[in-house]
Amino acid sequence: MASIAVTSSDDDVQEKKKHGRLFTPLFYFFLWCGCIFSQSMLVSGFLNVVLSTIQVEFQMSSAEAAMFPSNYDISVAVTVLLVAHFGSSHKPRTLGIGMILLATGSLFFSLAHFIYGKDNILEAKDSEKNMYLCDSDSNADSKTDCIDETMGNSGAYALLTVGSILIGLGASPVYTAGTTFCDEIFPPQKVSMYFGISYGIGALSPAIGFILGGVFLGFYKNLGNPPEGLTVDNVNWVGAWWLGFLICALMGYVFGFLLLFFPAQLPECEDVKQKKLELNIQIANTEESQTFIDLLKDMLPLLKSVLLNPVFVVIVLGSITDSLIISAFAAWLPKMVESQFGVSSSVAAYITGGVTVPGAAGGIIVSGLIVKWKKLNGLQCAKWQAYIGIACIIAQLGFLIHCPTVQIDGVNSALNSTCSQAVEDAQCAARCPGNDVYEPICLDGVTYRSPCIAACTEYNANSKEFSNCCGRQDLVVEAGACDTNCKWLIPYVICLFLIMFLTFLNNIFFLTANLRCVKDSERVIAISLQSVSFRVFGSFPGPIILGAFIDKACILWNTNACGEEGACQEYDNTKIMVVAVSIAMIAKIIGTILYFIGWRLWAKREDSASIAYSDEVKGGIVTNTVTVEPEETGEPEKNGDLDKVDLTDVAL
Repeated sequence: MASIAVTSSDDDVQEKKKHGRLFTPLFYFFLWCGCIFSQSMLVSGFLNVVLSTIQVEFQMSSAEAAMFPSNYDISVAVTVLLVAHFGSSHKPRTLGIGMILLATGSLFFSLAHFIYGKDNILEAKDSEKNMYLCDSDSNADSKTDCIDETMGNSGAYALLTVGSILIGLGASPVYTAGTTFCDEIFPPQKVSMYFGISYGIGALSPAIGFILGGVFLGFYKNLGNPPEGLTVDNVNWVGAWWLGFLICALMGYVFGFLLLFFPAQLPECEDVKQKKLELNIQIANTEESQTFIDLLKDMLPLLKSVLLNPVFVVIVLGSITDSLIISAFAAWLPKMVESQFGVSSSVAAYITGGVTVPGAAGGIIVSGLIVKWKKLNGLQCAKWQAYIGIACIIAQLGFLIHCPTVQIDGVNSALNSTCSQAVEDAQCAARCPGNDVYEPICLDGVTYRSPCIAACTEYNANSKEFSNCCGRQDLVVEAGACDTNCKWLIPYVICLFLIMFLTFLNNIFFLTANLRCVKDSERVIAISLQSVSFRVFGSFPGPIILGAFIDKACILWNTNACGEEGACQEYDNTKIMVVAVSIAMIAKIIGTILYFIGWRLWAKREDSASIAYSDEVKGGIVTNTVTVEPEETGEPEKNGDLDKVDLTDVAL
């Protein structure tokens, strides 16, 4: 093969000298890993952990709050191809602009707290909680006045919506322009090592986000001392959820501005191109630029061929159901754990992060080892997908584990006649606040919405106890809903780990099958198409669907004096269990059926077309050589396009 020399002009050389040697491949790699760390920790960590807390502060329903992670996915899906094309001329600058957008979106989340965050209702009253007491000496007009909060909540919702869209726009270049430039500046023999490090950082970042998110939720929202009697276990607690977003914004601005000063090419790029040519590795054509219309024209024949491939279509449709399940439960699993087991939002973050992230990482690692060890080809990976789907269906029966629902007087439990009479005798009806105040206490196994509803007339600020409740002078109680004495947390955590492990065990099998069921020349468009499909049909609707059904399980809404509903205060745990099992099982059963169909279609196609697949392990990466009948498609195609495929965005 003739050697092709790649040279640069004198102007390019002078431009590279002007930037000095600060801008080295290792410095870029450090900045790129910082971008991956910030993006993954923000999106897969902080955002999922704080959704329920955002609901409480801004009085949103689950369906409304679910739009924030969904906005991220849809904005990434819409812009990823545009960024990959128009940002290819100056990849570091494209990545820098993206990080600045991501940082701005993250900053918008923090600003929502500072601009529209409300004082906790406990902060607006005196520390002895006289407003909660049924005191005959209190003013009869102590009920909460009607204050229209619609404008403030709408402003917060708009700011959070814009912020989530900006985060999605800014994240697009991280795994497109960022990955491609890394491939251009490191030699082929070493680039796999750097990709492995970056993937490891991307896998570790969500765990750090969950842990830090749990720590921040343990701090009171303004980082000061909470009102008297308000603890982290109280349903009215609002932690410092905004702190993680502020940290990610600062990191994003630092990495983004540094990347803006990077040159479009480094001196090492020329050497890397030469080595790739010597190794017969295809490189992207940077000498001739295409318009976006020309790019679309080139893509249409490949797109048509991929969409007419029934094996590819069925496998992708099956994997979309996995994407829907993962995105839905990633957003709402902390809230489900919080509701089912009566733990604080901080503890729920520790539990979900400590279980789901290792489970997901373990599934991906094990599946990769199986593919390498067994030297599986695409058809065999499709078969593994189908059988792992059955195992997932069985494991998801673990969502049947749930705890009893808190019994609230007059809501899902019959009124206590003794307390009702005491409330009437003390004329509490005119003094007790409405549903905008939920400060539960437990009496005789029944939860009351507030001490006033239980006819309590005294409160000890030192011991934080209410007394003289329900007309019983000897009765002393502490604030908080009744304990359901549920002992199922550990079995639930074990089942949850198994579910996550099996769900992500399909990851590498799907990736391998997806790449092998199409021609080499179609792999780039196939990967792009499935990535967009995952986000549009899986990640986008998943949190919204589950959030809407969780709202249906609410038994006590926060309703202000104007009659406006806000966030849910208590849920029916049985209904939440039914919702979780139904969505997970229906989606997984459909996905498994599609996996079986894809496997059988592939096997039938292979038999009828006499196509032989053989696997060759090169450098620890399983690649596939396709031999086709000459009269059908001509000469076998080379596997060069696989080197240009961005595999980082394939992970569910």
